[in-house]
Amino acid sequence: MKKHIYFAVAILAFLSACEPQRMEQGKMGPAPSNIKLTMTATDEHNPVFTAQAENGYIYHWDMGNGQVIAPGPGTVTSYYPLAGTYKVDVTIYGEGAQEISADTTFHVATTDLAVASRPVWKELTGNGTGRTWVYNTNPATGTPDYCYQTTGDLVNYPNNWKPSASWGQCVRITPDINGEMTFDLVGGVNYTYHHVAGDPGLRGTFILDTENMTITIKDPFILDHNVNCTEAAAAATGVYKIMKLTDDELVLWQLQNEPTSAPGSGVGWGWSFKRKP
Repeated sequence: MKKHIYFAVAILAFLSACEPQRMEQGKMGPAPSNIKLTMTATDEHNPVFTAQAENGYIYHWDMGNGQVIAPGPGTVTSYYPLAGTYKVDVTIYGEGAQEISADTTFHVATTDLAVASRPVWKELTGNGTGRTWVYNTNPATGTPDYCYQTTGDLVNYPNNWKPSASWGQCVRITPDINGEMTFDLVGGVNYTYHHVAGDPGLRGTFILDTENMTITIKDPFILDHNVNCTEAAAAATGVYKIMKLTDDELVLWQLQNEPTSAPGSGVGWGWSFKRKP
């Protein structure tokens, strides 16, 4: 239930504003019921899921591959490039943020051999065989900026994620200034963190959402993770927006403090990397 608290509050406000004639003080409409969740898959890597419920209006999907669609429609699809078993959850909300949930599990038998050549996957992993990223900086001086603070308001300031438009720069040399991050698809979805180039490294995985251009990296985390100038709660999520990705450059950004109604409010933090030669 905790993961739905803020979402539920928003839904309550939405329904109260849009349908006041259906709500009497002290009363609430019928809760969603009779949920049905079905899947069709003519292509196992791109299944289609449909959910229905009586008295349900708003859908929250967790696709089981790192992608969350919320709020979303009653029918959704997602991409599952790698063989494995996945669990898809849907929660449908009705009046007063009343909810009903269902889930389904399905198996992908084969890995999509084309995944390594798909946009975003291709650039990040070097066609799947592996690509190593290092700070986009001079390790001896820390310049140009490899980490930088921005406004959290990218609506009124849409270009403020760029290093050149940053509000404040790192004033210290991070302990892993000579570190590396490697992403590959050799036998799985692999991420390796090196505190120093050439060390044994810490091996983990990553979740890539090409629809929303986000990447989740934790255990191990990215270079310069959870530094003193970032918010621990935000850093702990391991979720970053991919603001720029080419064969040679990667820029990640993370919201640290939510913006208010005041333009330019809130705080974000960016990290700039380049492909290791």
